[in-house]
Amino acid sequence: MNALSKKKYDFLLYLLEEGDAMVCLDARLPEVDVPANQKDNSSLNLIFNLNFRRSLEITEEGIFATLAFDGRAYKCSLPYDAVWAIYDPKMKNGQVWEESIPEDMNLADQVMVDQPEKLQPKLKPVKSSGKPAKDAKPEGKRDRSHLRVIK
Repeated sequence: MNALSKKKYDFLLYLLEEGDAMVCLDARLPEVDVPANQKDNSSLNLIFNLNFRRSLEITEEGIFATLAFDGRAYKCSLPYDAVWAIYDPKMKNGQVWEESIPEDMNLADQVMVDQPEKLQPKLKPVKSSGKPAKDAKPEGKRDRSHLRVIK
């Protein structure tokens, strides 16, 4: 195991001890085994957790797991050479290995694809009459009719 793969392996195990880990990889590499419809993806993002119901094996060579794609199980083989980033999807902290990023991929474009809602302003409809819409609810009260008290 080379030093770079060791760093990826150690960081993945560290994140999995805390919960979920998102692994970003180049599925185009020949040693990566994923479904054919994902094989041309230079930025395949997969979430892993130690509580998976299906088989998951994390070794020093790579990640070997049965994952669901479009509802169908597929036994994947993901070597660390294909991995270019690993992060915690909830906390947004992680690690990117620049030397592993595919040369033809623009990372700035990837951020726009993965998180466009954070980068684009939220637009709200505005009534020109100045009166609130008929179906508008007062801001102070929320409809909680679906909730009930349990003692």
